Amino acid sequence: MLYTLTKILSIIGVRTFFNRVTVWHEDRIPKAGPVIFVSNHPNTMMDPLVVGISCNRELHFFAKSTLFNHWLKRFFLSRLKLVPVYRKQDDPKLVRKNESTFDKGFRILENNGAFLIFPEGVSTGDRTLEKIKTGAARIGFGAENNNDFQLDVKIVPVGLSYSDAIRFRSDVFVRYGKPIALGDFQESYRADEVQTVTRVTNEIEIALNKLTTNVSELEIADLVECLELIYKKELILEMGLELESKQDDFSVTKGLINAVEWYQERYPEKVDQFRKMIAHYLDRLEALNIQESYLGPGGRELTLLNRLKAIGFMIFGFPIFCWGLIHNYFPYKFPRWFATKTHAVKSQIAPFKLLSGIPVFLLYYAGVLSMVHWVFGDTPITLLWGLTLIPSGNFVLRYFDGVNGYRQHLRFISLFYKERNLIFELIEERLKIIHFINDAKKQYFRENPKS
Repeated sequence: MLYTLTKILSIIGVRTFFNRVTVWHEDRIPKAGPVIFVSNHPNTMMDPLVVGISCNRELHFFAKSTLFNHWLKRFFLSRLKLVPVYRKQDDPKLVRKNESTFDKGFRILENNGAFLIFPEGVSTGDRTLEKIKTGAARIGFGAENNNDFQLDVKIVPVGLSYSDAIRFRSDVFVRYGKPIALGDFQESYRADEVQTVTRVTNEIEIALNKLTTNVSELEIADLVECLELIYKKELILEMGLELESKQDDFSVTKGLINAVEWYQERYPEKVDQFRKMIAHYLDRLEALNIQESYLGPGGRELTLLNRLKAIGFMIFGFPIFCWGLIHNYFPYKFPRWFATKTHAVKSQIAPFKLLSGIPVFLLYYAGVLSMVHWVFGDTPITLLWGLTLIPSGNFVLRYFDGVNGYRQHLRFISLFYKERNLIFELIEERLKIIHFINDAKKQYFRENPKS
């Protein structure tokens, strides 16, 4: 009962917090039989919620033992199918208690169940994949070995990528990898357990790297983000791909990451040169408060029709904006304030917002509707009023984006006519960067013809 209720609330919470949850390769998820889902872990509590609602399996969750540090927490978490994992960095003396954790994992798999484990063991919020631990493979092989390899346990890698890990109404992308059937390693495991566990763990790590837009070194993450900002759109169009296709976007990002990592390893001086060029360019844009997209192809176009549409949207949408702002400003701002006051690390900000936001929104909406019903004494009016609360709140965010975008565009047009030479200097600087990237791209494909 508690698990079902929590899953329903999780679905509502995730679908409300994120603008879009996109799932690829759901067909790779076994509909029955024992399964171990292994996922990267960029966003603490949001990650199990996202996997839990997208995999269509009833899951157990392996979580760090520090979450179970109070009897009340243990009571509820055990009923939510959470299993404690005792990490060495938390308390080396308790690592031996993982024997019970492994036994629990064996029983789940023997009952054709499924569980989710994060083999990195930590969640930093950075765009890197930490060293993968062997726990998932060891539990899977242990269960198979106890049952003479008759269980047909499969390990399914899951790649999670967030467009913005901390922003409300951002996007999350879930990619399921090809299942790894542990039965295929029966002879190898019986010949050398340690080597086979290491081999499968390496396969998990390779799969997670392929399924995510992580970088091998944190120091190049900023360069990848700069390339995504300046060059990715042009590259997608150049390759004849679809700008709106998230799969094409993912493929291009992976290509950019591979290229940057290759250059970092072989031509670090070129990487440093590019870093200096891009830093100078972005500093000038920030000083002038100009969005980079306005300097790209088509960035300065604003037709009369589009201008009339923007003005019409701002005028006719203003009453809805005011309605939504009145009913959503406080509950929207409180979670952001709460996350700031708690000094949460990057990987914890989104969960803090979600956990604090759900009760605040519910209580605030309940208070508003109670007052409406007290004033009007009419249930249909109260229900109709309630139906406007969430849509009008979402409209406020869209309205803000529209107004800010139009204001930015007007600022750019004004600056273009007042400081035309300065804008041309920026465009020329951008073209030099694009020329540098194109030369680097030619060299990359010349030396990597199979890429």
